Amino acid sequence: MDFSQIKNLRVNLGWSLRDLADRLNGAVTRQALNKYETGLMSPSPTIAAKIAVALGVKPLDLTIGEPEQITVKAFRKRQGLTAKDEKIIREQFVSQTRKYAEVRRKCGNLHSEKYEPPKWTAKTSHMPETPEDTATWLRKLWDLGSAPINSLSSTIEDHGIFVITLDAVEKFDGICAEISSAANKRKTFAVGIRKTAAGGRFRLTLAHEIGHLLLDTENEDKAFRFAGAFLAPKEILFSRLGAKRNRIKKAELDAIALEFGMSPDALIKRAFDLEIIGNDSYRFWNMQLRRGGVRKQDGIPVEESTWLKRNVLRGLSEGLLTEIEARGYLGDDVFEKTVEPGKPSTVWQLRKLNKNARQRLLEQAAEAAYDLYESEPAMMVAEAGEVDDNGGIT
Repeated sequence: MDFSQIKNLRVNLGWSLRDLADRLNGAVTRQALNKYETGLMSPSPTIAAKIAVALGVKPLDLTIGEPEQITVKAFRKRQGLTAKDEKIIREQFVSQTRKYAEVRRKCGNLHSEKYEPPKWTAKTSHMPETPEDTATWLRKLWDLGSAPINSLSSTIEDHGIFVITLDAVEKFDGICAEISSAANKRKTFAVGIRKTAAGGRFRLTLAHEIGHLLLDTENEDKAFRFAGAFLAPKEILFSRLGAKRNRIKKAELDAIALEFGMSPDALIKRAFDLEIIGNDSYRFWNMQLRRGGVRKQDGIPVEESTWLKRNVLRGLSEGLLTEIEARGYLGDDVFEKTVEPGKPSTVWQLRKLNKNARQRLLEQAAEAAYDLYESEPAMMVAEAGEVDDNGGIT
């Protein structure tokens, strides 16, 4: 982020670097201020807030912002989605994406540079050509190993990509976009998916949209192949199912599907793509799973994106956002449930309370944090039940 605006504001006030450093009461040295102004370093959110107060501006005014350009790369829908509904979904997604980008910009340098997404392009020389190899490449790039991914949405958000859930009709599945500056300099990405009660479908759709972005393609088959490979690497799936199976029992299928966080039908498709099962088994399971309604409710816990809430609350605590701004980003209902009226929201307000009052608030905050982290779906493996040898569902 460019903080060279600090120099312009300082010079307009007729201040030297020493003058500004003196007004910060030793919180920042002249050398550090010079590095901020020349782009060699970026101040922390706390320091940025202090510099803004000294200069008489808001923290956002310290940076030279560029207007965001949002380019939709893929829109996935089913037959029958009306043009009116598609327009509403696209507008909702773009509006939400702008809000996320604005929060990230206003809250300053809250994210380490290492979390910036890679420059994805199909023409990059080191990029693999197949969806299978690309999934392996991304897991290696993100240091994920080959184990099942516990929280896919958190993993994606940790690498600089916005995950946005949308209230939309069932005929809509997913959308993804690239966010860039006016100079067409790529910044980050956003994926939007429909809210659903099927956690496995949520994860598959999310990985599918990442496939569209990473492969730079609108080809659905390639994106789905990437999603399956990213969620269930072939090496570990071979270790669970073996290289070749004549039949799989329902209890075993459910256990492995839960471990990988995939719906049973997505797992069966993955096994078929890897030739673990043949055409007959694949057709059999598709028929059985359709009868069971697994596509609407697959038994996998639904993940919830917490990026916006976490960053708005942090920005509010750091003084980078006003209460009015925080309410606007979160909505009054969410804000009221999260930040109770009358409770201190900054360190300075907290320090004004007596020791017992501070202790009670800290204990309440610890309980709230525990509940938030416990709400993330844990990686669990179900016990396989008794199986028979007739090839049917047990």
